[in-house]
Amino acid sequence: MMALFEGGTPNEPGAARALYERALGEPNAALRWCVDAANIGLLSRAVRELDATTALEVVLPAHDEAPDRTVVADEGMLVPTLRRLREQRPEGLAFTMTNGRPYVLPPPALDISTNDLCGLKCIMCGNRASRRDPHTISVDDVRALVDEAAAWGIRRVALTGAGEPFRDPAMLEHVAYANARGHLVTITSNGFPISEKMAADLAQRNVSISMSIHGATEATHDAIVGVPTAAEHAWRAVRRLVRARDGRPDSKLRVNVSSVIQRDNLGEIPALVRRAREEGCNGINLQPVNLQHGFLKAGAIVRRDDIGAMSRLWPVDRAELDRVFEELSTLKPECGRFLHASLERLALLRRYFDDPSRDALGVTCRVGESFLAVDHRGQIKPCYRLPWSYGDARFQRLRPLWNSEAYARTRALVESCPLTCMNNCFFRKEAAS
Repeated sequence: MMALFEGGTPNEPGAARALYERALGEPNAALRWCVDAANIGLLSRAVRELDATTALEVVLPAHDEAPDRTVVADEGMLVPTLRRLREQRPEGLAFTMTNGRPYVLPPPALDISTNDLCGLKCIMCGNRASRRDPHTISVDDVRALVDEAAAWGIRRVALTGAGEPFRDPAMLEHVAYANARGHLVTITSNGFPISEKMAADLAQRNVSISMSIHGATEATHDAIVGVPTAAEHAWRAVRRLVRARDGRPDSKLRVNVSSVIQRDNLGEIPALVRRAREEGCNGINLQPVNLQHGFLKAGAIVRRDDIGAMSRLWPVDRAELDRVFEELSTLKPECGRFLHASLERLALLRRYFDDPSRDALGVTCRVGESFLAVDHRGQIKPCYRLPWSYGDARFQRLRPLWNSEAYARTRALVESCPLTCMNNCFFRKEAAS
């Protein structure tokens, strides 16, 4: 393997390019490229020019300050280009660090929960908080997290979590602040707090709002969330947002519906897709009901299913499952990207309801590389379904933690995690054995 720039990038004009062109003269030679701020542009060119069979290892300078703290030099500046190169060349390109461990790009988004208040009583969710937790992170805490994400090269923040985001009185300020730092903001809401004035404000922002709606009919949604008129408020919020979006030709507001597939709404899911489209939404996201949780035992994650909830919520009519997913698969070509799930994912969801085991699905979790959250108390969460945190984000920075030795151990645990949550961070094909 030929190493480039191990001693740093030379300052002389044309010297770095000459070293690279000399490497090009070696047929099919594997390259070890020590990247820094001075040669990242040349690396971008190299990825375009190198033969697809040439293995390229990109090495980032990193220093372990503690087991849970690894500092990567110039990371915030390097990340946007490295992320683009990964998309351009998914095979034959490896990222490592000078400490010998793999380098993992930052998650595509940072999930920040700003409160836990929720007025619904959804049958698939245990949150019933009616009073604001006095230990909830402050506005300044949220802004510090948004700033850290921006400096890290993350360009999306999800302002969501256990509660209804818009019950946080500072939510519109959070959205504006995050946009000013270059972030797209995503929010999931039940719709109750969204007024005409709020919709008009959101139409000026770069934000995607997903409305939680769990049935094509008002009666089904209201029964699932346990609150009369919930569907009326949710669809009213959708219409307010759509009108506000359409009233501004330059609006970057996106309005979506998000629904959890379960026994009581299974038969209405295709109709919900159609209704969301007719209401002027930009898309719909479908998730299966998830009743799995994990706990640690002897250094491994053990799966625990909520058997009582499964007996009430799990779809059991296989004929209806077949009919619904066949109809969704027929709708997909017509709806295109409006229906967020690909045909492959729809097929996976159907199999999930037959057997939700990891072995049966043949996929594994990507949470260790694609998800990072801070809950409303500031706790750093690798996954909301796993029972541990990495401390308080008010005292522990996220960026040095992500590529630390301690977090590498978390990823190793996740690699063998038996849970099949089927969230958007889940869906990596198993490596061939």
